[in-house]
Amino acid sequence: MASPMDELEAIAALQAAEGPLAYLALAAAALVEYVVPPFPGDTVALAGVFLAATAGWSPLYVHLALTGGSIVGGLMAWSFGRWLAAHQERWPRLLRGPRADSALTEVRRRFDRHGPAYLALNRFLPALRAFFFVGAGLAGMRPWPVVAWGGLSAALWNGLLLGFGYLIGRNWERLMGAYRAYALAALGVVVGGALLWGLFFRRGRAKG
Repeated sequence: MASPMDELEAIAALQAAEGPLAYLALAAAALVEYVVPPFPGDTVALAGVFLAATAGWSPLYVHLALTGGSIVGGLMAWSFGRWLAAHQERWPRLLRGPRADSALTEVRRRFDRHGPAYLALNRFLPALRAFFFVGAGLAGMRPWPVVAWGGLSAALWNGLLLGFGYLIGRNWERLMGAYRAYALAALGVVVGGALLWGLFFRRGRAKG
């Protein structure tokens, strides 16, 4: 999570930009989040939403910038997954062998069955988004479904952010507080689901 100073700096940096440069900064932030997952892309996105609600920025351009950046960033992560799948011999030794082959087979099987659903949900899961696209690349998903489902997810998420920003208005602290609460809740659901899946998977293997 970004610190309060980081949040204020994000808003100040965007306010200092003018014209198309400001929207390009938003797109770049959305893109980099998929390439460098620890990057606080949502902080910059919320800063853009806040400025759209309070400083006369175009909500349409904010939405297009964030969605376009997310699509390009997702494709870059997908391309990295494709490269990994094609160059397994270059993986670190710890990630090679029968277990790695089995894990890769499982990723491919799951994306063959549920790939569109994973990508449609990606934007709603902070800190995990890029990994869905890497997984899609590892599984060999074609680019157009990746663009379509990833773009749909980004468009819905950014639309909700903009709507929430206008609903809250000028209260930046409340906007960030609501986002942080959501991010923690989403992470809790993912961790809880993973633990439950691991438990039932182990039980199933033990019975088998």
